[in-house]
Amino acid sequence: MIQGHSKRQALTATSTADAEFIACGSAIQKLVWFRNLIKDIIRSELPVSTLYNHNQALLSTFKDTTYKPHSKHIGVRVHQIREFIEDGRKATMDYCRTNDMVADGLTKPLVLSRHILFVQICGLSW
Repeated sequence: MIQGHSKRQALTATSTADAEFIACGSAIQKLVWFRNLIKDIIRSELPVSTLYNHNQALLSTFKDTTYKPHSKHIGVRVHQIREFIEDGRKATMDYCRTNDMVADGLTKPLVLSRHILFVQICGLSW
């Protein structure tokens, strides 16, 4: 599933890493909401969903449970990501190289070769 929107963040980020942290929090919340909706419709358990991210530092923040003073100001609401990732029953987060990000076709201008690949990955004809 690819879902996106554009809006001003409710929290002020002091760095790019903080902005991505906040965006991942929103993505996890939406992912869990969609999982619960689909689970209610089909009335059975779903396999674990994977959220892909190209920022390795961000991934280490979620997977490493030690105290990180640089992220304390982000807020409790966003730290629920860590709980979902640690739990591992609903969602996991994995690294995806920037060149392999499928969503780039929806958010960035692509050279022709990358556009053709994007179209093929989406199951469309070229």
